[in-house]
Amino acid sequence: MANGKVAVLGTGIMGAAMARNLLAAGMAVRVWNRSKEKAEPLADDGAEVADSTAEAADGADFLVTILPNAEVVGDGALGALADGAVWIQFGTVGIEGCEKLSKLAAEKCVAFVDAPAFGTKQPAENGELVVLASGSEDMKEKVVSVHFGSGEWGNTRG
Repeated sequence: MANGKVAVLGTGIMGAAMARNLLAAGMAVRVWNRSKEKAEPLADDGAEVADSTAEAADGADFLVTILPNAEVVGDGALGALADGAVWIQFGTVGIEGCEKLSKLAAEKCVAFVDAPAFGTKQPAENGELVVLASGSEDMKEKVVSVHFGSGEWGNTRG
């Protein structure tokens, strides 16, 4: 899946930079943003701009969300993903929001990785975000194949 299709939902400062880095790495990227005008400049870089989350996610191997809250992510996108797709959630949604999204992913049989990213505009543009991804160990290879920055892989122990 290193050259898989990626849907990026949320193209603000961080999401747009991530999408550009994915495009530069040769991945097919479809983007969506609530304010479409924020996503449209990415078309000049090779991204396909979608009108809905489901359209963005249609057939994607990876769903990348970098949205401000859990309510923005509807389940329409999850049903459109390719079989075996992985949802990588970068947004700042809080503990309850993350639990809600993880449950939604489980209900839709989509692998879920919570991946808080640390950095600002410049590190995002340079592909130098610190990503603390957590999820099942079998997701590590798939997620690491998507280049978002110098990520650290964490596992819950308990």
